[in-house]
Amino acid sequence: MLKSIVDYPDRGKYGDNKWRGNCSGELIKDLLEFFKPKRVFDPMVGGGTTKEVCKELGITNVCLDLNPEWGGFDALNDEIPISSDFIFWHPPYHDIVKYSGKVWGNKPDPRDLSRCESYQDFIKKLNKIQAKMISSLRRGGRIAILVGDVKRKGRLYSLQKDMDWYGAPEQVVIKTQHNCRSDKVNYSGKFIPIVHEYLLIFKRDDCYIVPCTVVRQVGIDLRQRPMQTWRDVVKDALEFLGGKAELGRLYNELNGHAKTESNQNWQAKIRQTLQRYTKDFQRVSEGCWALAG
Repeated sequence: MLKSIVDYPDRGKYGDNKWRGNCSGELIKDLLEFFKPKRVFDPMVGGGTTKEVCKELGITNVCLDLNPEWGGFDALNDEIPISSDFIFWHPPYHDIVKYSGKVWGNKPDPRDLSRCESYQDFIKKLNKIQAKMISSLRRGGRIAILVGDVKRKGRLYSLQKDMDWYGAPEQVVIKTQHNCRSDKVNYSGKFIPIVHEYLLIFKRDDCYIVPCTVVRQVGIDLRQRPMQTWRDVVKDALEFLGGKAELGRLYNELNGHAKTESNQNWQAKIRQTLQRYTKDFQRVSEGCWALAG
């Protein structure tokens, strides 16, 4: 039964259970029984799970993959061979599992999303494929995209946050993960294992107009934002200067800051801020201040 959180401890009988990253066929079955589509398309069928579920339910389907055993379909460049009212898409999570040359084939295929050289390139190609698929849907059709998070060198790369969204968002379902390789690893440091995925469901409501949320990542220089509080301005400058600084160095660092540009008495304001917030700042000597412990 579909809910906003789903759990399939037993992946079921569908597809190749040795295929790395293969999701439970029970999820696909629940989706198809809930939405009752007439024509299903899967552009990255992997271990064949969607194909077997559709066969059991008697649903017309086209299931392809870059793997030559599934037609050598290049989702990025090849024309989608069928219009449908439901697409199930489970792309790789960047290079967490490298497919061509590892899971299938004898050598890496440059068209393989899991072989993208950078995460940015991966997201760019993911967006292009997603736009193609929403275009191929019939009006009233849906696309269900199963994606996860990637953790690397302490940074989180969340596919569902970084990718564009095409179509009207209809539902986000959290799917718990089981039998991950990471389950057997004892991680050092402050690492929280990832044990869930996101199922994003979008609907195409119109023949011509498709709503789209485009992601744009920028770096914001807080020094140019006058809305910062004086406490935060001074705190940031002290941290940048190593946690401790004489007033002269602090003045030099904050000279030209958006906050100081709007206050003629900004040096006095800095001193007032240091003296006011005793839980954040402490005087270590005459004219020298540090962040409080």
